[in-house]
Order: sequence, then structure tokens, then C-alpha cells
Amino acid sequence: MKKYFFIAFLFICCFSFSQSIATDRPSAQTDNSYSLYHKAFQVESGVMYSHSNGELNSSSIPNLLLRYGAFDKIEFRFSSDLLLSPIENKLSISPIQLGTKIQLTRKEDFQLAFLSMFTFDSVNQNTLTKLVGGNSITDNFGIGYTLGHNFAKSNSNNSFNYSIFLSNSFNSKITGFLEFYGDWNYNSSLNRSTINFDFGGSYLLNDKMQLDAYFGKGFNNDLYFASVGFSYLFIKEQ
Repeated sequence: MKKYFFIAFLFICCFSFSQSIATDRPSAQTDNSYSLYHKAFQVESGVMYSHSNGELNSSSIPNLLLRYGAFDKIEFRFSSDLLLSPIENKLSISPIQLGTKIQLTRKEDFQLAFLSMFTFDSVNQNTLTKLVGGNSITDNFGIGYTLGHNFAKSNSNNSFNYSIFLSNSFNSKITGFLEFYGDWNYNSSLNRSTINFDFGGSYLLNDKMQLDAYFGKGFNNDLYFASVGFSYLFIKEQ
């Protein structure tokens, strides 16, 4: 029953249709350094495939991020995935994540935000917090970056995470990017780190709709992943 509710949620959007869409897609770890517009609602969704250690992982069909601009510099967030298991060929819902993004600095050439997400998992509750920054180097080229920490209830998954994101706008509609990111699990028994990279781009259909795609792999691990997605901005007219 939950999976049907999840799918239906993708299509329930009752906002009036001005400002342009800015998404947290497409990238594996670097979020947009802007909080969502006040009273705007945004749907970001995509299909995600990953492969590691010679096996196909559960695929997101789709993953879903809902964002709402509750205040001028504060947004509320909801995230969950509809997962397809390659072994059992069954659908399941990933643990729900709720959180917020708070704009700390918003200048023309520099932005900084604080992001926090809490995972409602009865087995292992996680809290992710991170700083998300962005700098405009030229009119077309920009750099994004994050520095964060994941706190797990079981503490075996406690880790620091980081990313750097290079983007270039080729014209008013097409943007490409290259991202490097990783995490360090500092638990004494594991003490391991992973480093990955991904690249891709987005295509702006109009001020409210965006298509995107990206592909990535691990530097020091056997991980491959790819995603295609679609995002839509709903915003009330003033």
C-alpha cells in the first residue's frame, strides 16, 4: 500500500504557477547552496542505478526529494526512495528523511547554507549535517563544496563527508559538471574511507522544468552508478 501512496505523491501538486528552478540535482553529494524561494514547492526525482563488488544494488525507481520554502531563507525537506531489489525483484520504501536547509549567506558571488536531514529508521537512525557553499568564478563557471558529518545511532556508521563540484554553463539551458566526493568512517573497527567521482549535466526545459543525467564510479572501490532525473518548480504568482 505504501508504494502506491509513494507513486501517487509524485503527481499531487496543487500550487499555482517569475523565478527560475535551482535544484539539488544532478550530483551525488553536493547540494545547491541556495535555499528554496519563499512559498515555493519543488519536486526533484530520478531513477538511480548502482553496481558494486560485482553485484547490482537495489535501484531507486524513483528517488524523491520534496522541498518547500517555508520562509525567505529556510526550506523544509522530505526524501525517500522506491527501491527495486534485484534479488527478490520486490518493491520497498527506503526510510523517510526529514530535514531543513537554512541560508546563512546569500551574495551574488558567494552562498553558504546549513543542511540537516534526519532518517527515521527503527534499526539505525542517522542524522546528517553539513555546510553547503558555492562561489561564482565567472558568469559561466562556478564551484560548489560541502563538508558534513553523519551521526548514526549505532555509531558504526559515523563518518565525515566532503565534496567539490565544478560546473560550467554552456548556454542558458545546458550546464555540465564534474564532482569529486568521499567519506571517512572513523569507527575504530572499520576506519575506512571511500572516494568517488561523477559527471553529467542538466537541460533547462523552461524556468520551471529541468532534465538531468549523470554517471559516476569509485576511485578506491568497485562502485558504478548512473541516474536520470526530472525536477519541477511550483511557485505562487505574487
